[in-house]
Amino acid sequence: MPPYTQLGYQPAGAAPPQQTPPPRQAPPSPVPPAPQPEPEPRPARQQVQPAAPTAFDPYSTRVEDDAGTPRGAPASPMRQPPPAQGPPGTRILGPGDLEDDLPQEDTPVNPSVPGNAPPGTKVMSKTMVGDFDFLDDTPSPEQPVHEIPPPRDRSTRRVLERFGFGFVYGDHDVSPLLGDLRAQAEEWNAPAGSAIEQTRVDGAPSSIGSGLPGALLVGGPHSGQRRLARMIALTLANAGLGDGSIRAHDAEDVRDAPAERIGQLLSQPGPVILFERLDAAINDAPDPAAVVGAVRRARRDPVNTAPVIATCEPHAYKRLLQEHPKLVQSFRVHRLPDFGDLDNRMTLLHLLADERRVTIGASALEVVREDLNRLRGPGDLVNARLVETYLDQAAQRNMERAGASHDRLVLTPDDLAGVAEGIEPALRPPGDVGGYLRQLDQLTGLEDVKSAVHELADEARLAADRARYGVGGGETRHLIFVGPPGTGKTTVAGLVGGIYAALGLLGSGHVVACRPVHLAGRDRVDTERRVASMVEQALGGVLLIQEAYRLDRSPAVVDELLRRMNPGGGQGQGMGRFLVVCSSPAAEMEGFLAGNPAFRAEFGPMLEFTGMGDRDMVRLFQSYAERDLYMLDEELRVELLSRFERLRDDPRFAYARTVRALFEQTVARQAARLAGADVNAATVARLTARDLPETPLEQMLGDFRSGD
Repeated sequence: MPPYTQLGYQPAGAAPPQQTPPPRQAPPSPVPPAPQPEPEPRPARQQVQPAAPTAFDPYSTRVEDDAGTPRGAPASPMRQPPPAQGPPGTRILGPGDLEDDLPQEDTPVNPSVPGNAPPGTKVMSKTMVGDFDFLDDTPSPEQPVHEIPPPRDRSTRRVLERFGFGFVYGDHDVSPLLGDLRAQAEEWNAPAGSAIEQTRVDGAPSSIGSGLPGALLVGGPHSGQRRLARMIALTLANAGLGDGSIRAHDAEDVRDAPAERIGQLLSQPGPVILFERLDAAINDAPDPAAVVGAVRRARRDPVNTAPVIATCEPHAYKRLLQEHPKLVQSFRVHRLPDFGDLDNRMTLLHLLADERRVTIGASALEVVREDLNRLRGPGDLVNARLVETYLDQAAQRNMERAGASHDRLVLTPDDLAGVAEGIEPALRPPGDVGGYLRQLDQLTGLEDVKSAVHELADEARLAADRARYGVGGGETRHLIFVGPPGTGKTTVAGLVGGIYAALGLLGSGHVVACRPVHLAGRDRVDTERRVASMVEQALGGVLLIQEAYRLDRSPAVVDELLRRMNPGGGQGQGMGRFLVVCSSPAAEMEGFLAGNPAFRAEFGPMLEFTGMGDRDMVRLFQSYAERDLYMLDEELRVELLSRFERLRDDPRFAYARTVRALFEQTVARQAARLAGADVNAATVARLTARDLPETPLEQMLGDFRSGD
């Protein structure tokens, strides 16, 4: 390529070069050429010697006038030479220049006639000239253009990024909070003047520094409290207060403790203190005023050097402000974002995705918006933790499907399919509830229990619909089964768990059975650990507590179960996470519930299981046999009636459990009787009266005969 000077460019500040017209040939006709107007001289910043006439330069660009003649050259009625004989030009076309084709090679050219122009570069299309007829065939949009709303302004993400991570602050900018705390920390660290001990009465500013920085973060659970606390601690460290680390405490640390305990925690020297659920620590205390006084004394103590960041839920903040306004005034209050808002959820999702090097594909964005809009969050899986869990599970599915990647993960709709339903089973479409109800109806006896379970299924359908559409209320409650042993309480508990799981109220519906002895520990701490372990196994299913009346011997177990069952207490685990079914004999259970009204209030209806008659037990024995492809002799049926009548006097008698044990013993004796014998299929499949196990009396007589 030639240098830029050969293309006609000049150095900066130089005047445009004067063009010398090329020598003209004698015209063939007597018509003189039209005189060219002399261009008006323009002031130049720098005088440049006009360029000398040069030969034809194929790299130059010339701008032609309306007649197709290069500017500065005389007009000629003759056709311009072809590109091989002269340089092509760039012409500015008019509307008529596009209608006709160029003339043939041997056709004379008149530049003054539209359409007769020398060869050159056409720089305008029909659209630019003004021909819009092609739009007649363009389909119209589904929505009129004037009805389409303008795009939303997404220039503000409502995210503050500092110290290498971001924080979604929602409607309340967090920058003023950080600025005020930094200024307060700098003033706290500022050296005091020489007159620190003087009392100023003249209105002059005091030399005593301001109080220790403190913040009260008001928001729902998992609304960014810890992330913002970390950002505050780093901001204070930059101001010379602390090292950026955090020491966390919770309301559970001072539960049932003296009021001075919280003051001791807030007075400990060291890093920034994050005290979560300050409202619960105050409102649940036996003497809330004493706890407030301890907190205020710790905040005013000049010896303390640890800033305090406390958290509080919005509904409790109003009460705290009304009853203890001076306590609230000792903190810098900031309201955390509401992550029930879809825009805040989407902003947080993009922030977390950037931190995890995850890209959400364009095709997956609509799926993400739909999922986050309908997710409510089961138990304590709410707000920011819900969004984080959703993203992490989608990324995990992407890695399982596509393998690990050294680059960014790109989520697709396939990675998001079923993630929301897995987090919140209530979003699943209704499963095969009818299958569980058919199994229930096939049970022997228990007519009242069957009717009650059908009603529970109807209530569960309503609760599932309300949860699916985000409408509160209609929650189901835990259940109590009373009746003698072996009447099907465990079986029905499994069917109820399956029904709730099919409707999305439970994750899996599995049953974890235990007794109070499994829950009671050596002390209170051991009891909490045992209950927490059993509840963790039952998450998503049913926790069946057998012989629940024995809980009256362990009040600590009752308190811990109440805390775990209450959706607003403890770890936030409630009906949305597991179902508690207490089974016990009727009389003993009624006595236990009478002494524990708070425990009874957490449960719904009490289902009473009645014992089976002798003929019902024979039918149950026959159902076991038919399931395993056995047939019963008529003599065996008669013997079973008399055998069940005698077994009722046994203290270990347990209806269905006894029938099951008797059937298994009968099959074992038949196998021993036929061992080594020449048998056929009919013999193997038939159970006789000789296969029944011996009664205790027959065993005694057999031992007596063998002794002879």
